[in-house]
Amino acid sequence: MHYLAVCVAGLFVFNEDDKLIKFKLFEKNPEEIAKKIDLFERGEEIPELIDLKNEFRDLITSQPNKATDFLRKNLREIVIKSGFVKNDLELNQILSSFSIAKAKLSISLIERRDKLIIQTVSALSDLEKILNAMSERLREWYGLHYPELEIKDHEKFAEKIAETGQREGFEDFEKSMGMKLKEEDVKVLKDYASQLKAMYVLHKNIEKYLEKIVPEEIPNLNAMLGSVLAARLLSLAGSLERLAKMPSSTIQLLGSEKRLFKFLKSKEKDKRPPRFGLLYLHPDISTNKRELQGKIARLLSSKLTLAARADFYTKKDISKELLDDYKKKLEEILRPDS
Repeated sequence: MHYLAVCVAGLFVFNEDDKLIKFKLFEKNPEEIAKKIDLFERGEEIPELIDLKNEFRDLITSQPNKATDFLRKNLREIVIKSGFVKNDLELNQILSSFSIAKAKLSISLIERRDKLIIQTVSALSDLEKILNAMSERLREWYGLHYPELEIKDHEKFAEKIAETGQREGFEDFEKSMGMKLKEEDVKVLKDYASQLKAMYVLHKNIEKYLEKIVPEEIPNLNAMLGSVLAARLLSLAGSLERLAKMPSSTIQLLGSEKRLFKFLKSKEKDKRPPRFGLLYLHPDISTNKRELQGKIARLLSSKLTLAARADFYTKKDISKELLDDYKKKLEEILRPDS
């Protein structure tokens, strides 16, 4: 049996033992890569896939599969060995350009405004994963030169490296146990940090864009959750229509599907089903006592049902009424004698 895994570099075929058998590389054009991956994700057969399916009759192409996780964990090593890029820096440049191209493509294919929100927040999530990976890489990389540097915020860390480069630009660098770097080493590090800094700016711009379009398209959901959380809930539902037709109990559990499935399969009687999914991120739930979280989640999801239906069916802004009633009932739940 052979398994297909797809990434920014191309299509990779692995056997049962996670051994790379064959690969088909894309051209190093971020826009074209974005188009091909979009087609693949929508179930269309791109030329590279057709060639591999003709060669491997037992090829598993459904995503995810056992090969996709292996490729994700060993992405840099495999992609560099394939010859698609020469080093980490070039791969990061491709990933950065690809994420922007993919976001632009996703937005250009939108037919409905709720889909626009879904694709935008999905692009934001993709970007957050890339930012985390690149930030960790920069810390490890620069740590060889100046391991004592303590800047906890990833964005500020990237900004400082982009501006300063050599550790001599920091205080107390004389006691550092790190290795010395040549000018060419520092230049690459600064270029990498500059690209990372630019991607953080892109992340902020996308968030600002969401803050603009979410209140315009789904004002009631936005009032209850805020722009980003409302967009993520909409994304989990798949569309505003589907969200509007969901009972409050389903909305309450959106984002907990894996845990719910695991619970249903489990034969252990002492295990409890999940009480909420994405809604846990709402501060009224996450910051309150555990014994009150379930009640608050039920209250919030009941109001979100009304908000989604108003946004989809009537387009009427009833957010003030919803919020007032929600806050009143929330106070009742939080009273010590309740």
